[in-house]
Amino acid sequence: MTKRVLYDTNVLLDVILLRAPFVEASAAALDLVARRTVEGFVAGHTVTTIAYLVEREKGRKKAHEALMHLLSKLKVAPTTDAGVRLALAMSLADIEDAVCVASALEAGCEVIVTRNPQHFRKAELPALLPEALVAADGEDAE
Repeated sequence: MTKRVLYDTNVLLDVILLRAPFVEASAAALDLVARRTVEGFVAGHTVTTIAYLVEREKGRKKAHEALMHLLSKLKVAPTTDAGVRLALAMSLADIEDAVCVASALEAGCEVIVTRNPQHFRKAELPALLPEALVAADGEDAE
């Protein structure tokens, strides 16, 4: 069975904006979706955050193209009323991170991939660095 993974905003922005020194590890983690070894998800609010930040840096057309490409590979995890209420009840310091966790849970994800796993220490799901997801996928293949 394919592992269900929610990709945090920072990992996706690393790839879209080619942010050094993180782009290689983040791209390798995202490539697991293209290779179909993981099923990739993104929280709904991540889509709007990416649109805003990429449009500001590269223009509206590039932001639209980036999102269309991204969403050709990833599914949008639900962000529901119940999920937001669950996020507000979590003991995570950042509401955006808590909504990511709630969306991941609603989508049946097993892990969150982020460059900030320490932000998710109190979450119900494990959070891995992109390179840790890639290493774990290699171990699963053996």
